Amino acid sequence: MQLEFASATDPGLDPHKRVNEDSYGQVDTPVGRIFVVCDGMGGHVGGKQASELAVKTIVDLVSAAHPSDEPVRALVAAIEEAARRVYELGGPGVNLQRPGSTCVAALFKEGMLELAHVGDSRAYMIRSKQIHRVTRDHSYIQELIDSGKISEKEAFGHPESNKITRALGMTPTVQVETRSEPLELFDGDVFILATDGLTDLARNEEILVTTHSLLKTADVQAACNELVALANRRGGHDNITVQVVRVQRAGPKLTQTQAGGPVRSRSLPPSTVVQGPPGHTQPALTPTQVDAGYGAPASSLPMGPHSAPPFGGPHGPPPSLPAPSAPPGPNPLMNVVLAMAVVIGLLLAALVWALKLR
Repeated sequence: MQLEFASATDPGLDPHKRVNEDSYGQVDTPVGRIFVVCDGMGGHVGGKQASELAVKTIVDLVSAAHPSDEPVRALVAAIEEAARRVYELGGPGVNLQRPGSTCVAALFKEGMLELAHVGDSRAYMIRSKQIHRVTRDHSYIQELIDSGKISEKEAFGHPESNKITRALGMTPTVQVETRSEPLELFDGDVFILATDGLTDLARNEEILVTTHSLLKTADVQAACNELVALANRRGGHDNITVQVVRVQRAGPKLTQTQAGGPVRSRSLPPSTVVQGPPGHTQPALTPTQVDAGYGAPASSLPMGPHSAPPFGGPHGPPPSLPAPSAPPGPNPLMNVVLAMAVVIGLLLAALVWALKLR
């Protein structure tokens, strides 16, 4: 498998948030290459320490995994341990100012991708001219959407969008959400990990169009930089961190995959909440499409490797279409009605003939 990747981070434009509380990391490990983005909470020093500790813990523990370990188990265990260590930053007992952090992590291995997240930092997938949000926020707003009280459109820019329902460090343990099955990778797939400094200010279709236009002529670093610049042009009210990963060669798959997605089943740790729908043709949310022309074969795209340092602070085939339906066959009920009509007609004709003979 061959990946092209880059990262960019910026404190944003708010004068009260000049300390960048976001952190990110990426490194090759025995169970795959991991990318992590964390958004710290708790104010300046506390939030920065929380996100840095979370990234370091996750990267270190996944790096220490055995090559035979199941990637998703290693990833979940690392995030759970990160939550415990971040919790310890706030000391024992009740602490209303306890530092915390969101987390979104992607683990690429042998043509497959594992995703895990806590909080409202997101992962997106761009494939075949469409963008799919492949994580679901742990937030008050997402609960309103799920209950049908507001729409996705009404959620954008909502005044309570900063209220999250799950984070590393709020409690000693945390539920880490993963997909019910890994995502199958294809050449040309693009993945974006981002904090809410971007996603609060840019709609899905804007992220798609920005990334699409840059990757036609430039590399993933240019796409990262432009997404950060887009958020700042919209006001930059928060720290902004973006990682972009383009799959140049997906490589061999861990399993045989049917049209509906990976068929591998697995048993996950009890604390893990699994989400669907699985498979490469079933995005978590409705996809957004861009104009035709996106998705040139990987061999025609810029191939120069772009990598970020291990730690940081400051289309493949299109989705399956339904098979054409066969022309409707004869209706058995209609055949019965027609037969009865013919019989009745013959009986009436015989009756008329008999009356004439009399």
